Amino acid sequence: MNEVLRCIYERSSVRKYKSDIVSDADIKEILNAGIHAPSGMNAQGLRFVIIQNTDMIAELNRVSKDLYLKNSAATGGGHPVLDKICSNPKTDLFHGASTLIFTFAAPDTATPTEDGALAVENMMLAAHSMGYGTCFIGLAAPLGYYPTFREESEVPDDHMFLSCIVLGVPDGKPEVHPKEDMKILSWTK
Repeated sequence: MNEVLRCIYERSSVRKYKSDIVSDADIKEILNAGIHAPSGMNAQGLRFVIIQNTDMIAELNRVSKDLYLKNSAATGGGHPVLDKICSNPKTDLFHGASTLIFTFAAPDTATPTEDGALAVENMMLAAHSMGYGTCFIGLAAPLGYYPTFREESEVPDDHMFLSCIVLGVPDGKPEVHPKEDMKILSWTK
């Protein structure tokens, strides 16, 4: 099988990590794979925040859950499963990973959402090919707008938050979820 397809088909989200630190060189290689993704009008406006400080990661876990619950209460309730996850003080949204990667878009980015999605998938596939695990952390989204986090991470006010992924050495073999058959709505020839 083609190595690119093998990497795509074998990659799975990892939700349990060893405490091993990912090297700077490997993180840079993974980010390099991200910036080699297509970008609208070749704007190349993605910017990254890397966090490897365990105390900060623990604090971001607590803050992210608090922000989610406050938003959920303010809007009349969120998703019951997510409410339960974020209400549990033992929940680690970052699954024990040693590295968080936040992606932002500079204001001159023509297609920030699309550029971020393409880059993050490239990074996740690159990480998998290097023996690392990753997981997209949607519940970390409130951090991208949280003034304290943005200030401490030196994120300019005009940069748009796009995503957060965790990166680390998997603790065990990740669970592989079978995929459903593709559903083609239309195919015109």
